Amino acid sequence: MKLIVVGAGWAGEAHVKAVKALQGEGVDCEVAALVDVDRDHLQEKAGEWSIETTYADLGSALAACGQADAVVLATPHHLHREGTELAAAAGKHVLVEKPMALALADADAMIEACGRAGVTLMVAESARYHRMNLAVRDALAAGKIGRVLSGRINFIPRGRHTYAYPGRRAWLADPAVCGGGIWMLNGVHDMSVARMLLGEPVRIYAREVHSDKFQSPLEATVVALVSFAGGAEITMTVSAELHGYKRFGDLALFGTDGTLFCRRRDAAELAIYTEAGTETIDCQEDAPGQGGGAFVRQMKEFLAAVAESREPATGGGSERQTLAAILAGYESIRTGRPVEPG
Repeated sequence: MKLIVVGAGWAGEAHVKAVKALQGEGVDCEVAALVDVDRDHLQEKAGEWSIETTYADLGSALAACGQADAVVLATPHHLHREGTELAAAAGKHVLVEKPMALALADADAMIEACGRAGVTLMVAESARYHRMNLAVRDALAAGKIGRVLSGRINFIPRGRHTYAYPGRRAWLADPAVCGGGIWMLNGVHDMSVARMLLGEPVRIYAREVHSDKFQSPLEATVVALVSFAGGAEITMTVSAELHGYKRFGDLALFGTDGTLFCRRRDAAELAIYTEAGTETIDCQEDAPGQGGGAFVRQMKEFLAAVAESREPATGGGSERQTLAAILAGYESIRTGRPVEPG
């Protein structure tokens, strides 16, 4: 499969590295072209990543690269709908970075465009492909702790973020472009994982807890109580300003037959506690570094979904529901009341 990668930033690099890792495994895939509006940066990265063909905009790339099969959109969030619609109209499959969009109307338009064109739409929700989160999913599916009744998912970095992003990442501090602060940027990861583990959320009560020292138009800490259709109630905390023990926080689920606990991404062990004793599962990533094994597994899922003409694990329909839950959280913060996702 030949891919056009749009965006030569952090996420774009992780996708390019994932393609190259799969090439090393003998998978038939390659980056046919790299696109970025910053010409100097584009040429620098194209040279660094050994990509010969470059374009300053997606339209030009689509017009010139008729042989390309798919487009990877690693662009600022507000551009996701436009890029998806352009790619779909050209008959290209789409892998778009999270969050899928900034509004449900945009997500619905993206789903409709890809459906009309008969192409695959997948959201690059890398957290769903981390080995630790997949191990938690498998443990729950095997009934290791029975029916989950409560739990917690925390994202608290090791050091404070400032959202004073320099240079090319300055858009992450612009609400009109990024869609929000830590709840949109990282809460979307945890909400997608929670949906994978526990099913669909039916009610969200969220509160913003803002430090007086944190000067930003974006929310820096959000605490939410999320109720699921299956009866589970979990708390979610995401923060850009608190100082956590490990960068990516922890996950704990309490079930009728046991408890499951792990520190995610920075640790390598999942622990399951039951009356029979303690079981530990090794979840060490086999490809550490930028994106790591999660981006490789994510790309492999995209290629497989296209080849098999099936819905990806993080397809547009699924991740539209993740976005709906995140937006319900913002509405809850605004109104001070629980909100049902739309």
